[in-house]
Amino acid sequence: MFSKAVLIWILGLVTFVPYGTYYLFVHAQRDQYALLITGVLFWIFGYWGVVGPLMAALKVRSVFRSIEQAHTQEKLLEALQSKEAQDAAVEIIASENHIPKFLAVKVYRLLVERFHTVKGSPSTNEPS
Repeated sequence: MFSKAVLIWILGLVTFVPYGTYYLFVHAQRDQYALLITGVLFWIFGYWGVVGPLMAALKVRSVFRSIEQAHTQEKLLEALQSKEAQDAAVEIIASENHIPKFLAVKVYRLLVERFHTVKGSPSTNEPS
């Protein structure tokens, strides 16, 4: 999905931006200036501000859909341990805590290790 978004942005960068700039400088009427300037600047600087959150939302949606469709505990654990679920968790950790993704990956791995050690150790709250 990310590679398709990058490809679309690059195609627009090599087609729409040069043509829009050429049209703006050579053929555009005065009432078209605002739309052309906004379009070119949006494509260069604003594309990822729109596409990035949409891709993140679609990724989270696919993770929730796979969790929803899991009818057994094994399938649920498989859905939670999938690459998409890991990517979504890392992105959420990074955006919520305003840290780079490589640090969010380390935090995620520490959390998973901690979860496995706590899950594997006997509970201290069990009655004797």
